Amino acid sequence: MEVLLENSKSKSGKHMLRSLIFKVINGDISQVDLPGKKVTPTYKIGEAKIVNIPSNGIYIYIYLLRNLKGRVIGKVIVFDNGRPVLVMKYRKLKLKLIDGEEKYSIHVKKVFEKLKIPVKKINVRKVI
Repeated sequence: MEVLLENSKSKSGKHMLRSLIFKVINGDISQVDLPGKKVTPTYKIGEAKIVNIPSNGIYIYIYLLRNLKGRVIGKVIVFDNGRPVLVMKYRKLKLKLIDGEEKYSIHVKKVFEKLKIPVKKINVRKVI
């Protein structure tokens, strides 16, 4: 599965976009830098590339966007053996389960603690 890895910001510095990939190995979480094809970033300053997520292991893809007011919104996708098993969104300091299995939310919580991103609440109840 192809995803966009990006680290860019606007000329004024008021808008910023960051995406990361982490790998889970026996409960330990480490950031990985995968090779990929360079593409133009969303904002003027920065870089972006499209990478393929390997089909073995658990990978966590995080996409965060800071807007004009300084609010951060984002999306978290957990891949297990190349297929998405969990989709969550990050908004107003809360993580909300959109689709998938809630057992993978433990790994997402560990990643947010490692990055020191504040989370007030994690909602893992399924939306009907």
